[in-house]
Amino acid sequence: MQLVIPGNRHFNSKTVSRFRALIITGCLLFTMVGALSAKDPVLFADDYVKPGGVVQVIITGEPMDNISVSLQDAQERTLSRSEGFLWRTPTGRTVSVALLGIPSTVTPGRYQLVMNADQGRAEWRLERSVTVTEVLFPARVITLSDKMNNLYTDESERKKTEARKLWAILTAFNKTAIYHQGFLETPLEDGIPTAGFGDRRRFHMPDGSESTSIHFGLDLWAELGTPVKASGRGRIVLATERYLTGNTVIIEHLPGVYSLYYHLDSINVREGEMVNQGIRIGSVGETGFATGVHLHWELRVGATPVSPEQFLEAPLLDTNALISKME
Repeated sequence: MQLVIPGNRHFNSKTVSRFRALIITGCLLFTMVGALSAKDPVLFADDYVKPGGVVQVIITGEPMDNISVSLQDAQERTLSRSEGFLWRTPTGRTVSVALLGIPSTVTPGRYQLVMNADQGRAEWRLERSVTVTEVLFPARVITLSDKMNNLYTDESERKKTEARKLWAILTAFNKTAIYHQGFLETPLEDGIPTAGFGDRRRFHMPDGSESTSIHFGLDLWAELGTPVKASGRGRIVLATERYLTGNTVIIEHLPGVYSLYYHLDSINVREGEMVNQGIRIGSVGETGFATGVHLHWELRVGATPVSPEQFLEAPLLDTNALISKME
């Protein structure tokens, strides 16, 4: 057998077999390289974020386990951290997602998003720059009464135990807890804002000393006993009376995403219960470390306090943005 090539060049059967083998091998290698590159993880996220905002991270490629995403400064110090979970698209595709809260204390500038993950025996580390923009948070001066001062400065074992329990709840991460992906609703229909997220507070003590603090949530005033509603669907992970926050309810909405309701006059839910958005969970009160009747509404993402108001106008999980980044 001969292979005839234009130009009257002739090849014998042995040469033809080698030529065919090279072609087949080349095609296989090309296919394999294409497949591997298609499976390599790629990190997508917005270029800009505000202090108190949330970065939505998507990692394309094969779904991965043990994902962590952190915000690091130029000295590689970790400023916030969260874990990832798997999200299934309407078409059945599964991708890795992480929501990372940005502390309100982060100064404007360039930072690194760092992702670490496992994929079988492979370990991945991906980095991407993100710019934190400037936000000016108001400063407030609060004069404490003797009663408030005692609550604030108390170092009792109860206070420490409750703080440890709260931290354990807020740092818990259940990868299957995908209960609410959409917009949040205000827990008080006609609540009047009296203090904003990120307010820089300076407490004046009765003895003339001062202490500083940052407000982690949004304070809303309403009449005593006004119904407080769940801002989103989720699981009640705490419903109890606490030393500082008074009657308290915490709802888990997504893996690592919790809404908190402080200073309630009454509690109408039980721990472990699933609640729908808009369900009454309690009523406005003045329990715990409260300067007056109000609701303290807070949102945590990966244990980092973030502004809850941003999710009145944007979904907790922006599925449209996720899908667009995958195309």
